[in-house]
Amino acid sequence: MRTKLLILIFFLLLSCSLKKEEQISYEYKNDYWTDNFDEIKLVMSYVLSSEDYYKVIEMNNIEKIEFLDNYWIKLDPNPDTQNNELLDELNNRVLESKQLFSNFDIGLLSDRAKIYIIYGPPNNEHKTYLDNYELITWYYESGYEFKFISDSFGQYKLSN
Repeated sequence: MRTKLLILIFFLLLSCSLKKEEQISYEYKNDYWTDNFDEIKLVMSYVLSSEDYYKVIEMNNIEKIEFLDNYWIKLDPNPDTQNNELLDELNNRVLESKQLFSNFDIGLLSDRAKIYIIYGPPNNEHKTYLDNYELITWYYESGYEFKFISDSFGQYKLSN
C-alpha cells in the first residue's frame, strides 16, 4: 500500500513539473509598477469599466497586454510628454497600497487598497472603536466617505 502511494505521489509530481506555463513575450509600451502580469490584471480590474473588464476577460494574454497598453495611451493627459502622468499616478498609488496594506491586511486584494488605488489617499481619516472592533472612516474632498471595520484577523472590510 505504501509503495502504491509513493508511486502515485511520484507521478503526480512528475505531471505537475511537465506542465508548461504560458509564456508572455510582448514588450510593454508603458512602464507599470511591476512585471507580474497577474498583479497588473488585478489592479486593472479595479480601474476598468465593467464593459471593458468583461472584454478583457475574453482575451488571451497577448491581447490583454495590448489592450491595457492602448488603454493607457488613450488616457494620457499630455501625449507630448515622455511620461503618462495618469499611469504614473496609478503606479504611485499601487506601490503605496502595497506598502501600506501588506502587513496585516491582504495587500492589493484588500478593500482599503482597492479604494486607495481608485480614489487616492484620503483627505482625512477618523478612527473609532465599536465593540472591540476598529472602525476607520476615510473622507475625501469630493464628498465620498468610506468606512472600514477590522475583523478578528486584523483585516479591514468595507462596511458601507
